Amino acid sequence: MDAQSKIITVLRSFEVSDNQKSLFLSVFTILALLFSVALACVAYSYNPLFALVLSLPTAILLCRFFVLQHDAGHLSLFTKRSYNKTAGLIFGFMTMIPSRLWNHIHNTHHGILGNLEKRKINPELWTLTITEYENTSRSKRILYHFVRSIFMRLFITPAIWVLAPRIPLPHLGQQIFIATIVHNLIYGIVFYFLWINNLMFAFLIIYLIPLYLFNFIAAIFFYLQHQYEGTFWENEAEWDLYNASIHGSSHLVTGRFWSWVSGNVGCHHIHHLNTRIPSYKLYSATNEANKHLDIEPIYLNQLFHHLRCVLWDEDRKKLISFREYRKLKKASVPV
Repeated sequence: MDAQSKIITVLRSFEVSDNQKSLFLSVFTILALLFSVALACVAYSYNPLFALVLSLPTAILLCRFFVLQHDAGHLSLFTKRSYNKTAGLIFGFMTMIPSRLWNHIHNTHHGILGNLEKRKINPELWTLTITEYENTSRSKRILYHFVRSIFMRLFITPAIWVLAPRIPLPHLGQQIFIATIVHNLIYGIVFYFLWINNLMFAFLIIYLIPLYLFNFIAAIFFYLQHQYEGTFWENEAEWDLYNASIHGSSHLVTGRFWSWVSGNVGCHHIHHLNTRIPSYKLYSATNEANKHLDIEPIYLNQLFHHLRCVLWDEDRKKLISFREYRKLKKASVPV
């Protein structure tokens, strides 16, 4: 049996969801979030700054909500599809990312990861090859510099993720279109009630700021999952899902606390190899699978280095920075 077959076989043993554990995690997370929000409401009645202090724990609990929503979307939270669908609806409502929309976008991402010819199908983050960058217009280059800037990723992207799921997109299908509208109508009713009762500022402090912080944390993790220096991009003819999963998805080492917050999503190469493994089994599955793999992990403290890696070098098969690109161009100029 070759290494690939061994890894796939090993991972199958971690596929089975534990309904009791998943139910406990779901109920605990819901109650914890409600408690955090209630505590923030009490704190706000004394001083809005007191409520602001609770933004981080609320944001962390929203991260946990999203972990469970993510598992439900992959049908790995519970053993029954109906349970996963119900859980996804609940968690998606609280994260303000409709589950139908998220499931479609995310499952599409899993199927085309690292395929240079399918970037436009699910453009999560605009990535250009050196050749494409050189052949594009000056205005497009300026836009690309902004889109791939650290400021954009860390401060504007989290706000986009709050707003973008509000946009109904007919081309994604009727069900997703209707689901987005229904979510917006419910949110609209909630916002109207808050507005007429002069509670919008309180809602901003108690929930919207934590929601932004949740998306800030998510933006960092999402980036490091695939946009790191030694990632994988190939043309259709050379592309295959196994290599895209192993080499185009990082093993991000984060420490115990952030592993818990993110649902072990740092074990992303293993998640892409087998999406049916629940988040609470990913760490153990990774330890077993890595015995058969030669994977170089990346670390959270390398974030700014990888954020600067923005152009795909097709010759050297890695992402490089604009600074490195300029050095390459300078070195290639004949004397």
